[in-house]
Amino acid sequence: MKIVFAGGGTAGHINPALAIAGYVKLRQPDAEILYIGNKGGMEERLVAQAGYEFKSISIQGFSRKLTPAGIKKNIVTAKKAITASKEAKKILLEFQPDICVGTGGYQRSSNKDSRKNGHSYCNSRTECIPWCYN
Repeated sequence: MKIVFAGGGTAGHINPALAIAGYVKLRQPDAEILYIGNKGGMEERLVAQAGYEFKSISIQGFSRKLTPAGIKKNIVTAKKAITASKEAKKILLEFQPDICVGTGGYQRSSNKDSRKNGHSYCNSRTECIPWCYN
């Protein structure tokens, strides 16, 4: 079984993914785990410490400030979102996961595109419990 995890930004998004991955590996030691997260983000360090493969995409959050600097940041963020979606799609096509699990953060939204390619996608928030969608 091949599983992609995506999520990051805070330990509250990363640690649940790592806990799920650890449980999967206990139950199915031959499972292949890939984590997709932000280059240079906290997830890159925590995933490496946990011993899982990590692929990075470049993404950032939108600014809530309507200042010139905030608007400029949002233009950059929109461009990064498009690029990140393409990067995530490439990673998913190469890895060919059986399921993708999102645990929050900006990376998760790029990987929701996995549904379009026939992969199961599970968001770990309440809509995932008790069901996942394909």
